[in-house]
Amino acid sequence: MITMGEDQVVREVNALNQRGGRMLSIVDLLLAGTVDLRLAAYLMGAVRQGASIICCAGPGGTGKTTLLGALLGLLPESGEIKIVESAKPLEWYDEEWNREVPTWFLCHELGPGPWHSYLWGEGARAFLSMPKQGRFCATTVHADDLGELRRLLMGPEIALAAGDFAKLDLVIFIRALRVQGAIRWQRRVTQVHVGTGESHGTHRLICRWDANTDKFIWSDDSDIGQGAQTDAVADSVGVGSGVGSRSWLPNLGMLTTRARWEQGKGVKGGPSKRSGKELLQRLLDERVLAIEDVRREILKSYGT
Repeated sequence: MITMGEDQVVREVNALNQRGGRMLSIVDLLLAGTVDLRLAAYLMGAVRQGASIICCAGPGGTGKTTLLGALLGLLPESGEIKIVESAKPLEWYDEEWNREVPTWFLCHELGPGPWHSYLWGEGARAFLSMPKQGRFCATTVHADDLGELRRLLMGPEIALAAGDFAKLDLVIFIRALRVQGAIRWQRRVTQVHVGTGESHGTHRLICRWDANTDKFIWSDDSDIGQGAQTDAVADSVGVGSGVGSRSWLPNLGMLTTRARWEQGKGVKGGPSKRSGKELLQRLLDERVLAIEDVRREILKSYGT
């Protein structure tokens, strides 16, 4: 296993830091209530099995980059991050992608402007349409809900096709809230949508935050209706026999990619189904917070 000082994932996650201090880990977000244990374990399982990620919020400073960094810190050791520094044609992704390594192409933000790793127009369309077997996109964008995101990405400036929009496996919305009596802003992941891979009904809501109870409500709970069997993924973090089942994330083609790659390489899957929650709970109890330390513990526990 590589040491954290050599870990390319940690280096790129720390490079996302915009506001000083250290980048927050998934355990930091658990401690702050931004996610709960079930949601954190679900996201960890999804990321480790291979998923494109887009983190969304309306105002700046809400925490979408922090959330993205925490999720990228969960990548398997066999994965890597490649920064998309500026607009690139679709062919560039073919040239840059090492087919032996599951790769997350990272754009710091989707938006117009001359800043480093900002994409818009044709560059954003190429970036968002390039996910395929073994390669994924990861980015942030200013959008308050799925409808606004759809209008933004499928509108005339980017003109993303509906089928490519549906390849965005994890679409996550986050909000910063002023709570009476609290000194700091409190942040909550408010909605998690999963891509269906279908041009009609591109995404399905699987989890939402309820402001009245400060609880996360899942799609298999009565007030959302019938949906995915989310506990199966929330309870696991490895890439074992459950990969490829539509029961937890319907974009079958995208999320079996890493499993097929690992099967070809003889990489073993993850351990018992309950270990994801148990690992995160242990790290929370022991206050293992720094993203380097969290990543080290995850890689130590799962071996890949």
